Amino acid sequence: MIERGDNLVDEISAPDLSEIVGRGPWELFWMRFREDKVALVSFGVIVAIVLVAIFAPFIVDVLGHPPNAQYPNTLNDVGTPVTGPSADFLFGVDKVGEDVFSRVVYGARVSLEVALFSTAIAVFVGVIAGMVAGFYRGLADTLISRFIDVMLAFPVLLLAMGVASACAIGNGCLNGLIKPGVPTVVAVIAIINWTYIGRIIRGQVLSLREKEFVEAARASGAGDVSILFREILPNLVAPIVVYTTLVIPQNILLEAALSYLGVGVGVQQASWGQMISDSTQYFNIAWWYFTFPGAALLITVLAFNLLGDGIRDALDPRTVEVT
Repeated sequence: MIERGDNLVDEISAPDLSEIVGRGPWELFWMRFREDKVALVSFGVIVAIVLVAIFAPFIVDVLGHPPNAQYPNTLNDVGTPVTGPSADFLFGVDKVGEDVFSRVVYGARVSLEVALFSTAIAVFVGVIAGMVAGFYRGLADTLISRFIDVMLAFPVLLLAMGVASACAIGNGCLNGLIKPGVPTVVAVIAIINWTYIGRIIRGQVLSLREKEFVEAARASGAGDVSILFREILPNLVAPIVVYTTLVIPQNILLEAALSYLGVGVGVQQASWGQMISDSTQYFNIAWWYFTFPGAALLITVLAFNLLGDGIRDALDPRTVEVT
């Protein structure tokens, strides 16, 4: 027992708790993320690319020419592009005299449109399928998991080429529901990629369904749908965000590969992959024809990959907290 008195013991001062601040998970995420300079620069690059895609018509009106307009006087007598980067054509012209700058700018719109829509559909389907398989187990898990295994057994590019080729003619697929062009590419990529997120979510739900908060919700009378969407889904936000940011660049590359192979978007729409494919026979005489769309594809994919790595590190609970 400590006796308090003027001459016995000095009063022990309590620690100052005013500097201790509680932080939520998203506050911790932001504190970690803003310390990653590479991820911040990548985010800025992505914002710039998105703005270029949104304001493509305005940019082309100011700095370029209509993307499908042809200028035969920029070609030589045998139809070879000879007009390189200049004041009139910032990125030169292609094999039919079209402005490469304008097509690169509009190509950003196609690549982002395909990547974002296909990723959104794939994530939505994969999350629902993974949650159902992991939560209910039994027959539902068996059917969904075996179907995912079958889908993953197909070579990705060959499967995409087959489906895209079948839907690229006539009225498309499913009685015209999937039209040729961008809708076909979006559907093909979504069909392929939902299986990956489905498997990831299934594994997470198998662990979460055994947690105490799920048992407490069930004991309080919550139904399965309420448990899935109010208890389990919020705990899946981190893996969903990380997977989404990492799969977007893969989808951009897949769209470019399909367009390169001639089964992507239509020839009337500018696509980086299609431009690279068309430039292969001119690479030794018209370096600008493949350099600029290739550089745009490289920068976009690299920025998304670096941003995805930064988000993954920031959401990792094992990351040392920034003070």
